[in-house]
Amino acid sequence: MQLATRIRSHLEKQRKNYAVIPHAPTQTLGEAATAVHIDPRHLARAVLLQDSRGLLLAVLPSNHLIDFHALRELLGCDCKPAPAEQVVSVFSDCEAGCVPPLGEPYGVPVVIDKQFAHSNPVHFEAGYHHSLVRMQGSEFQALHHAGLQAAISRPLSVLESRDVRDFMLPGELDKHHPLTDLRPLEDIRRQIERIDRLPAMPEMANRLLRLHNNPKATIDDLTNIIQADPSLTAQVIRYARSAFFGYHGKVESLTEAVTRVLGFDTVFNMALGLAASRTFHNPADGPLGLQAFWRHATYSAALAQTLANAIGPRLPLKPGLAYLVGLLHNFGFLLAGHLFRAEFFLLNRVVAANPQIPVPLIERRVLGIEHTQIGAWLMSAWNMPEAVTLGCREHHNEFYAGDQAEYVHLMLCVDHLLRAHGIGDGADGAPPTAILNALGLDLDKARQITEKLLESTETLDAMARQLAAA
Repeated sequence: MQLATRIRSHLEKQRKNYAVIPHAPTQTLGEAATAVHIDPRHLARAVLLQDSRGLLLAVLPSNHLIDFHALRELLGCDCKPAPAEQVVSVFSDCEAGCVPPLGEPYGVPVVIDKQFAHSNPVHFEAGYHHSLVRMQGSEFQALHHAGLQAAISRPLSVLESRDVRDFMLPGELDKHHPLTDLRPLEDIRRQIERIDRLPAMPEMANRLLRLHNNPKATIDDLTNIIQADPSLTAQVIRYARSAFFGYHGKVESLTEAVTRVLGFDTVFNMALGLAASRTFHNPADGPLGLQAFWRHATYSAALAQTLANAIGPRLPLKPGLAYLVGLLHNFGFLLAGHLFRAEFFLLNRVVAANPQIPVPLIERRVLGIEHTQIGAWLMSAWNMPEAVTLGCREHHNEFYAGDQAEYVHLMLCVDHLLRAHGIGDGADGAPPTAILNALGLDLDKARQITEKLLESTETLDAMARQLAAA
C-alpha cells in the first residue's frame, strides 16, 4: 500500500490526476526529496496545530518554517503544535511521523501557504514514508479550495539571520524580550559559572560521589544511601526486574537488585545519575520537555549499558559508567531550561513545529549555544567522571578521537539507533561505519540489541514517567 486509505478515497472522489512515486523508505522529507530528485520547495509538508478553537493543519514548503506571527494576524489567536498523541489519533491510517497535507479527509481545516500557487508540480507524502504523490499545482490548490491561503512561512535561511523577530512568540513584538539580547558565548558561560545561578549538586549525589572515592565502600554503604529515597529505591528495583536482564528469580529488595542482577557499579551510576537530576523542573511537554527528555535518557542509558556488555573486554568500557553517560548525555537541555526559561520555551516550540531541522542549528540561533556545551560545563563543575563530561560535549561529534573516545562513540551510536525508532534528537540514518568499526560492533547485531531492548518499553516508560513527574 502506497497511499493512506482516506487519502486514496479522497483523491478518487475529487477525480484528481496524480502519480505515485515509490522510493526507498526515508525518515525525513529532506531525504524523500533527495531520493526522487526534486526541489524541496515543491514538496509540501504539514504541521498539525491547535488554537483556542480546535485543530488546524498548516501546509507549507518542506524547506520553510512556520511564521507564527503571520498565523496570529490571519487567525486572530495564537497557535501551537498539537501533542504527538493527538497527531497519531487524527492521522490513524498513516505511518508514524507522516502527516499528509490534506485536511478534508480527516475533518481538519487547512491554511496553506500561497507559495504553492507558483509551484508546479507539487509532491507530498500520502501516509507512508516510501512513496510520494505528484500532481499539478493547480490540482493541489483545488484540493484546498475551502481552506485559507496566505503567506504563513519563512525560508530556512531565517535561522542564519539572528533577527530576534524570527524567533519571538506572537504578541511579544511590542515588549522587551530576552532574545533581544542574544548573548555571546562568553556571556552565557559567565552566567552559567556564577555560583548563585549554577545549581548545586543535590546532597544525595554528593554522598554517592564521596562513597565512590572511598576504596573501602561496601554494598551496605551504597544501599543505605539509596534507601533514604524511596522513589529512587523503587526505580532501581524496577530496573533490575526488567526482562532484558533475563533474571528469572524474584527481586524484592534493593540489596537483591545489587547482588543478584545489577551489581555495585551499575546501581551506583544509576543512583548517581538519577539523584543528580532532582534539581531541575522544566516544562513537561514538547520535544525537549521533561517527558521526552526522560524517555530518551532512560532508553539511552539502558541501550548504552547493553551495548557495552555486548562489546565486552575489547574496549575499556564499563557498563555501569556507560549507563550513567547515557542517562546524562543530554543534560544540557535541563540546564538550558533552568537558566534560560523564556528562550527554552521558545526553543521547545520551534523544534516542535520544525522536526526536520537539526536541533543544534535551532539552538545556536535561539540560545547562541548548544546543549552539548552547557551540559559539559555543569558536569565538570559537579566533578562528574570525565566520560560523562565528554559524553555531554561530544556526543554529536563523529570525528572525536580524544580521551574516553569509546564512550563518545557509544553515545553517538546509541542516538542513531534510537532515532530510527523515533526516540531522541540524534541524526537520521545508520551509525557511521567508522564509529561502528571503532566499537567493534556489527550494524545488524546493534540493531538486534536495540529491538530486543525495545521489548521492555513498559519498564523504561514507567521509569521515564516517574522521573518526569518527580
